[in-house]
Amino acid sequence: MSFVKNLAWRYATKKFDPKKPVAEQDRLAVMEAIRMAPTSFGYQPFHVFEVESKDLREELKKNAWNQPQFTDAPLLFIIAVRSDLVQRIDEFLDIVSDKDPEKRKALKPYEDMMKGPASRANTEQATAWAAKQAYIALGFGLAAAAEMSLDACPMEGFDAKAFEKILGLPENLHVQAALAVGYRAADDEAAKRPKVRFPKSELFSKK
Repeated sequence: MSFVKNLAWRYATKKFDPKKPVAEQDRLAVMEAIRMAPTSFGYQPFHVFEVESKDLREELKKNAWNQPQFTDAPLLFIIAVRSDLVQRIDEFLDIVSDKDPEKRKALKPYEDMMKGPASRANTEQATAWAAKQAYIALGFGLAAAAEMSLDACPMEGFDAKAFEKILGLPENLHVQAALAVGYRAADDEAAKRPKVRFPKSELFSKK
Protein backbone atom coordinates (compact mmCIF):
# COMPACT_ATOMS: atom_id res chain seq x y z
CA MET A 1 0.00 0.00 0.00
CA SER A 2 1.09 3.56 -0.61
CA PHE A 3 1.43 5.96 2.30
CA VAL A 4 -1.87 7.72 1.54
CA LYS A 5 -3.68 4.39 1.11
CA ASN A 6 -2.26 3.29 4.46
CA LEU A 7 -3.76 6.38 6.06
CA ALA A 8 -7.12 5.58 4.48
CA TRP A 9 -6.84 2.01 5.82
CA ARG A 10 -6.08 2.98 9.42
CA TYR A 11 -8.64 4.00 12.01
CA ALA A 12 -8.69 4.61 15.75
CA THR A 13 -8.84 0.98 16.84
CA LYS A 14 -11.07 0.50 19.85
CA LYS A 15 -10.64 -3.23 20.38
CA PHE A 16 -7.28 -4.94 20.04
CA ASP A 17 -6.39 -8.62 19.85
CA PRO A 18 -4.36 -9.11 23.06
CA LYS A 19 -3.09 -12.49 21.86
CA LYS A 20 -1.38 -11.08 18.77
CA PRO A 21 1.96 -9.50 19.71
CA VAL A 22 3.83 -6.85 17.76
CA ALA A 23 7.13 -7.98 16.27
CA GLU A 24 10.18 -6.46 17.94
CA GLN A 25 11.41 -4.78 14.76
CA ASP A 26 8.00 -3.13 14.31
CA ARG A 27 7.97 -1.97 17.93
CA LEU A 28 11.38 -0.38 17.47
CA ALA A 29 10.31 1.20 14.17
CA VAL A 30 7.33 2.94 15.79
CA MET A 31 9.59 4.23 18.56
CA GLU A 32 12.14 5.45 16.02
CA ALA A 33 9.45 7.30 14.08
CA ILE A 34 8.44 9.07 17.28
CA ARG A 35 12.08 9.85 18.04
CA MET A 36 12.78 11.19 14.54
CA ALA A 37 9.68 13.41 14.38
CA PRO A 38 10.42 17.10 13.84
CA THR A 39 10.05 19.50 16.75
CA SER A 40 10.60 23.22 17.10
CA PHE A 41 14.34 23.87 17.61
CA GLY A 42 14.77 20.08 17.67
CA TYR A 43 15.00 19.66 21.43
CA GLN A 44 12.02 17.31 21.89
CA PRO A 45 10.37 18.62 25.09
CA PHE A 46 8.67 15.35 25.96
CA HIS A 47 9.28 11.84 27.27
CA VAL A 48 7.58 8.63 26.18
CA PHE A 49 6.85 5.80 28.59
CA GLU A 50 6.28 2.32 27.26
CA VAL A 51 4.01 0.67 29.82
CA GLU A 52 4.42 -3.10 30.03
CA SER A 53 3.27 -3.78 33.60
CA LYS A 54 -0.17 -5.38 33.69
CA ASP A 55 -0.83 -3.86 37.11
CA LEU A 56 -0.01 -0.35 35.91
CA ARG A 57 -2.13 -0.82 32.81
CA GLU A 58 -5.09 -1.87 34.94
CA GLU A 59 -4.69 1.23 37.10
CA LEU A 60 -4.43 3.45 34.04
CA LYS A 61 -7.53 1.84 32.56
CA LYS A 62 -9.53 2.60 35.72
CA ASN A 63 -8.68 6.26 35.23
CA ALA A 64 -9.51 6.24 31.51
CA TRP A 65 -13.19 5.29 31.59
CA ASN A 66 -12.22 1.61 31.35
CA GLN A 67 -11.15 1.85 27.72
CA PRO A 68 -9.95 -1.67 26.80
CA GLN A 69 -7.07 -0.35 24.68
CA PHE A 70 -5.11 0.35 27.86
CA THR A 71 -4.95 -3.32 28.79
CA ASP A 72 -5.49 -5.19 25.51
CA ALA A 73 -3.10 -3.45 23.10
CA PRO A 74 0.28 -5.22 22.88
CA LEU A 75 2.05 -1.83 23.03
CA LEU A 76 1.05 1.14 25.13
CA PHE A 77 2.93 4.42 25.05
CA ILE A 78 2.20 7.33 27.38
CA ILE A 79 3.50 10.69 26.17
CA ALA A 80 4.38 13.24 28.83
CA VAL A 81 5.54 16.77 28.02
CA ARG A 82 8.24 18.65 29.87
CA SER A 83 7.67 22.03 31.48
CA ASP A 84 11.35 22.54 32.40
CA LEU A 85 12.25 23.89 28.96
CA VAL A 86 15.47 25.64 29.97
CA GLN A 87 16.80 22.41 31.47
CA ARG A 88 15.82 20.53 28.33
CA ILE A 89 17.62 23.07 26.17
CA ASP A 90 20.79 22.57 28.22
CA GLU A 91 20.51 18.82 27.77
CA PHE A 92 20.02 19.28 24.03
CA LEU A 93 23.01 21.59 23.69
CA ASP A 94 25.18 19.12 25.62
CA ILE A 95 24.44 16.61 22.86
CA VAL A 96 24.96 19.11 20.04
CA SER A 97 28.29 20.27 21.48
CA ASP A 98 29.47 16.86 22.73
CA LYS A 99 29.94 18.76 26.03
CA ASP A 100 32.87 20.58 24.48
CA PRO A 101 33.14 24.08 26.08
CA GLU A 102 34.37 25.69 22.89
CA LYS A 103 31.60 24.19 20.78
CA ARG A 104 29.06 25.21 23.42
CA LYS A 105 30.41 28.76 23.39
CA ALA A 106 29.96 28.92 19.62
CA LEU A 107 26.33 27.92 20.12
CA LYS A 108 25.61 30.86 22.46
CA PRO A 109 23.51 32.86 19.94
CA TYR A 110 21.39 29.77 19.25
CA GLU A 111 21.14 29.07 22.99
CA ASP A 112 19.98 32.61 23.72
CA MET A 113 17.38 32.43 20.96
CA MET A 114 15.93 29.25 22.44
CA LYS A 115 16.17 30.19 26.09
CA GLY A 116 14.62 33.63 25.66
CA PRO A 117 10.99 32.52 25.24
CA ALA A 118 11.55 29.35 27.29
CA SER A 119 12.71 31.28 30.35
CA ARG A 120 9.70 33.61 30.19
CA ALA A 121 7.12 30.81 29.98
CA ASN A 122 5.28 29.74 33.09
CA THR A 123 4.41 26.08 33.65
CA GLU A 124 1.09 26.32 31.82
CA GLN A 125 2.62 28.09 28.83
CA ALA A 126 5.60 25.73 28.67
CA THR A 127 3.33 22.69 28.83
CA ALA A 128 1.05 24.04 26.09
CA TRP A 129 4.02 24.73 23.80
CA ALA A 130 5.59 21.34 24.51
CA ALA A 131 2.27 19.65 23.77
CA LYS A 132 2.34 21.01 20.22
CA GLN A 133 5.67 19.29 19.68
CA ALA A 134 4.50 16.07 21.31
CA TYR A 135 1.50 15.82 19.01
CA ILE A 136 3.77 15.96 15.97
CA ALA A 137 5.61 12.95 17.40
CA LEU A 138 2.31 11.22 18.12
CA GLY A 139 1.28 11.73 14.49
CA PHE A 140 4.53 10.26 13.24
CA GLY A 141 3.99 7.23 15.47
CA LEU A 142 0.51 6.75 14.05
CA ALA A 143 1.77 7.10 10.48
CA ALA A 144 4.61 4.65 11.08
CA ALA A 145 2.19 2.11 12.50
CA ALA A 146 -0.05 2.44 9.45
CA GLU A 147 2.96 1.97 7.15
CA MET A 148 3.58 -1.41 8.79
CA SER A 149 -0.12 -2.39 8.78
CA LEU A 150 -0.24 -2.04 12.54
CA ASP A 151 -3.39 -0.79 14.16
CA ALA A 152 -3.19 2.12 16.55
CA CYS A 153 -5.34 4.40 18.66
CA PRO A 154 -4.39 7.86 19.94
CA MET A 155 -6.08 8.69 23.23
CA GLU A 156 -6.71 11.75 25.40
CA GLY A 157 -9.71 10.44 27.33
CA PHE A 158 -8.16 9.94 30.74
CA ASP A 159 -7.39 11.65 34.05
CA ALA A 160 -3.92 13.03 33.35
CA LYS A 161 -3.20 13.88 36.99
CA ALA A 162 -4.12 10.34 38.05
CA PHE A 163 -1.86 8.95 35.33
CA GLU A 164 1.03 11.07 36.58
CA LYS A 165 0.52 9.74 40.10
CA ILE A 166 0.22 6.12 38.95
CA LEU A 167 3.40 6.39 36.89
CA GLY A 168 5.22 8.26 39.65
CA LEU A 169 6.21 11.18 37.44
CA PRO A 170 8.25 14.16 38.68
CA GLU A 171 6.77 17.66 38.69
CA ASN A 172 8.32 18.59 35.34
CA LEU A 173 6.46 15.89 33.41
CA HIS A 174 2.79 16.22 32.44
CA VAL A 175 0.88 13.42 30.70
CA GLN A 176 -0.58 14.59 27.42
CA ALA A 177 -1.61 11.62 25.29
CA ALA A 178 -1.49 7.86 24.95
CA LEU A 179 -0.85 5.65 21.95
CA ALA A 180 -2.01 2.03 21.81
CA VAL A 181 -0.51 -0.15 19.06
CA GLY A 182 -1.25 -3.69 17.96
CA TYR A 183 -3.72 -5.56 15.79
CA ARG A 184 -7.46 -5.04 15.60
CA ALA A 185 -9.73 -7.69 17.04
CA ALA A 186 -11.88 -9.49 14.49
CA ASP A 187 -15.04 -8.20 16.18
CA ASP A 188 -13.99 -4.57 16.58
CA GLU A 189 -17.13 -2.70 15.58
CA ALA A 190 -15.17 0.49 14.94
CA ALA A 191 -13.54 -1.18 11.92
CA LYS A 192 -16.94 -1.37 10.21
CA ARG A 193 -17.63 2.33 10.40
CA PRO A 194 -16.92 4.37 7.28
CA LYS A 195 -14.05 6.83 7.48
CA VAL A 196 -15.49 10.33 7.43
CA ARG A 197 -13.42 13.31 6.35
CA PHE A 198 -14.39 16.67 4.91
CA PRO A 199 -13.92 16.87 1.13
CA LYS A 200 -10.87 18.67 -0.24
CA SER A 201 -13.15 21.39 -1.65
CA GLU A 202 -14.23 22.30 1.88
CA LEU A 203 -10.89 21.77 3.62
CA PHE A 204 -8.55 23.52 1.17
CA SER A 205 -8.70 26.82 -0.66
CA LYS A 206 -6.42 29.16 -2.57
CA LYS A 207 -5.82 32.84 -2.03
